[in-house]
Amino acid sequence: MKKKNVKYPIHKKGKYCGYEEYEDGSIEIAPQYSQRMNSVLREQSAVDALLRSVTEQCHKLLVPIIEEKERFWRMIADDYGLDLNKYNYSLQGNIVTRKDKDTPCRPEK
Repeated sequence: MKKKNVKYPIHKKGKYCGYEEYEDGSIEIAPQYSQRMNSVLREQSAVDALLRSVTEQCHKLLVPIIEEKERFWRMIADDYGLDLNKYNYSLQGNIVTRKDKDTPCRPEK
């Protein structure tokens, strides 16, 4: 029995659109599908670029803020003898509160 010589790609029909099947099992979908997905991918890429830009700008703004907070706590610790290694401190108005660093965080009720 002679083996049939198959020529790839093979054009096939789906329920709604045709497609090409290749020897390795991959398929080339109809342009209406690929155009739709490419449009969505372009939109996603634009949102990703916007998010990356906003994140970079926020980071640039936050760096000096974080540095100033660290300077503040070092200054307060030096002046009042606070132990920044043993306790976490927070500021509410003019009141500094402290919590042990070893105390696990518990959600507020």
